[in-house]
Amino acid sequence: MRVLLVAALTTLLAIGAMPVTAHAQLGNPTGPGQAVPPPPAQCPDTIACTYSEHNYLPNGYRFQMLQVCGANCTTQYWVSNLADGQLLLTIEPVRGGGIIAIGQAAGATDAHPPLRVIVPDYLPADALCCPSQFKDTTYTWDAARNTLVVSASRVIPAGEFGGWETMRQELQGEQFFDVFPN
Repeated sequence: MRVLLVAALTTLLAIGAMPVTAHAQLGNPTGPGQAVPPPPAQCPDTIACTYSEHNYLPNGYRFQMLQVCGANCTTQYWVSNLADGQLLLTIEPVRGGGIIAIGQAAGATDAHPPLRVIVPDYLPADALCCPSQFKDTTYTWDAARNTLVVSASRVIPAGEFGGWETMRQELQGEQFFDVFPN
């Protein structure tokens, strides 16, 4: 009996010493129709969450979005360099979400066209339902530093904001296209 206990304890210690991935990932399908095993729950403590990922190929950007809902919803966005995985931009969770839009490439070899980010900009006195303004920021690629930099920014007062669909149409007129269309 003692030999069995020692063997069981040794086995448990060996298993405990094995490297373990902190968070299991969704499988890596190589295309449509590729089956992967179900991932573990991504948001077990919330009512709902939605994750989306879009890649601007071949070596441009990886766009990621996570919407988490409880009594209300917030959305967080990330932009990474697809070639090396470097995180280029993080948009903190914002109530009501926003728009991440990609511009036209300068040519066939341009892997990093400009980006536009439009999000509600809640001021301290704003009610949680109603931002008093929206922030529209344009980012361009700085090849020397291998990163995105702010090239333009404007604040749109809520009274002048025509709504998300109007903003999407305005962006398309300026050759920017929503990465996560509804």
